[in-house]
Amino acid sequence: MRFTVLVMVAVAIALYLGGWSAKWAVQQSSEIGTVVVDHWQANPFSGAPDADPYSKARLAMVGNLTLGIGEGIQFRSIRDERGRPLRRECTYVMVGTTPPSRIFTLAAYLPEGQLIRPSAGRPGWLTSNNLMRNEDNSFEIAVGPSARAGNWLATAGSGEMTLVLSLYDTPASAASGASSLSLPTIRRESCSDG
Repeated sequence: MRFTVLVMVAVAIALYLGGWSAKWAVQQSSEIGTVVVDHWQANPFSGAPDADPYSKARLAMVGNLTLGIGEGIQFRSIRDERGRPLRRECTYVMVGTTPPSRIFTLAAYLPEGQLIRPSAGRPGWLTSNNLMRNEDNSFEIAVGPSARAGNWLATAGSGEMTLVLSLYDTPASAASGASSLSLPTIRRESCSDG
């Protein structure tokens, strides 16, 4: 009887430590294959059939689909240009240009991976098809809970968020040149928490 109890305790400890170490490895391995451009990050190979197992596990945890190598690339940002976490109750201005692409989308997500759903009548994303641009092809997008004239991505609620810039049918999806791209900056204008 005592031997059976010891075996069960050893198995329980092994299962707990195995699960904990697997979760830790997936969370800590975000640098594998990651391309960093200022405060934006992308993993060009995450949608490839031969992606590393950690990338596949991260995608399975979040539950979102990713773009394949030939489809495009997704850049994610969880911080503004000064390194502060992006928050849904704050107002930001995204200024700049994107690399050449057939189309791009900008969306705000919760840290868990769900799309932020703003109030009724507002989509949770913007596309380059209906974006107002400056004469030099640059753009300015307001991101936040308060309505703004011009380009505005509505957010709702409070807490942290992730901005996802998806470039479709673009030469930028090649990992070799992705780190030299020019991407828009995210500047915080105001925040209700101070």
